[in-house]
Amino acid sequence: QTKQQGELPKRTESCTNKHAAMGTLLLDIGLFVSAALMIPPAFIVASQGPIDGAKELIGADAITAYDEDSYFLKHAMMIDCSKNWFLAALYLAAITMDAAAKEKVAILAILLMLLVGAVQVIQPAKESIAPYPSLEGITGNPVFLPICGTQIVLLTLGVLFASPSTKKKKPAATRATRSTRAKRS
Repeated sequence: QTKQQGELPKRTESCTNKHAAMGTLLLDIGLFVSAALMIPPAFIVASQGPIDGAKELIGADAITAYDEDSYFLKHAMMIDCSKNWFLAALYLAAITMDAAAKEKVAILAILLMLLVGAVQVIQPAKESIAPYPSLEGITGNPVFLPICGTQIVLLTLGVLFASPSTKKKKPAATRATRSTRAKRS
């Protein structure tokens, strides 16, 4: 076929490299935004305390009088706060990593946020939100979609577009099978 008959031109190496660079930039932006999204809830809980922080983040109706005296809830909220600080630092550190490591951090972050989404459905944050089989937990928690949903979308796009730059072909000698090696000798 000729170009007149609709043959598509082959992508040049420089074109592929530009797309890979754009994908890596998108992944860096996704990691940076993800870090920025983790800091406000961590700061709110750290500055206001676990109970008042939870009331601010998910609503006062989510915390009962019994919850206000719960040492375990306070403990769990502070662990979550610490986790958010750690994730923010990890995402910022990942920006400086090589492309393959950066992609692995992003994939693990996506999986973590999907797990958080599953928890929102199985065990919602408020008694007023119906648990599974209802999917109300996804929209019922006011911080889930803005924080976790945004990370899922940005990091997934970053991983999808950055992938070509991190997948290098092995040299022919490494790819050779046993039968190919036997024929060579």
